Amino acid sequence: MSTTSSINEETTIKKPFKSAVLVQKISKDYKAIKNIIDKNMVKTFSKMYFIKPKANEIECESIELCYDSFLTANTKYTIEYYQNKKYHIELDENVAEVLIFNHSIKPKDVNEKHSILKKTKKEIAIESKERVNYEITKRVTLNRKGRIIDFNELPSAPCEPNPVKFLDKYNTNVRHPEVYMWEILKKAVMNRPPNVSEIINEKFQVTEQVLVYTPIYEARCRNLNSYEIKIIPVSGVTGKIFSL
Repeated sequence: MSTTSSINEETTIKKPFKSAVLVQKISKDYKAIKNIIDKNMVKTFSKMYFIKPKANEIECESIELCYDSFLTANTKYTIEYYQNKKYHIELDENVAEVLIFNHSIKPKDVNEKHSILKKTKKEIAIESKERVNYEITKRVTLNRKGRIIDFNELPSAPCEPNPVKFLDKYNTNVRHPEVYMWEILKKAVMNRPPNVSEIINEKFQVTEQVLVYTPIYEARCRNLNSYEIKIIPVSGVTGKIFSL
């Protein structure tokens, strides 16, 4: 059985169940967010450390609240496979033949690796296949564009009691996932061992997944001299510049 054919015949993919949905509560009010934006406007438009616009040359045109989405999934990947293995067995000098399951193997003289005098020894090599079970669990967090991020970088906050109704209320400012997350999760987790010669069974599962919506204030700022526009995102939870 070839590796390719066994993948087609034996691979089992368990489709993900419906995600739990969480919407984080805002902990920073508009005034606090405005102060943070005012402090970061000049830095945002700076080209290099020593080329900075003046504060009165930057204007904040608007601040909009939106909810950005992140998917965090607990995954499990298992594979049962055969790997080729060669065993080298050292023999006594007077051994002329070895019988294993009525199969005759003639010893060979090989050089000892760590011998300064280049001594030889007798050994036989037995080619075999080992049956191996491999399993890995992994938590993967993706932003709405499908990029893998560090779960610990997501802000932690209390959540709204009725997330679905809440998102419906802010529907126009909710940013849902833009890509098909399932394939990205598979690619991130399904890393086969390098020595697979034949696959017996292979499974990828999503055991738990949560779709987290976090509040982001987006400030539209303009350089009054160059008319350049930049968006400054600030977390409504932490009050820090948000770049996930």
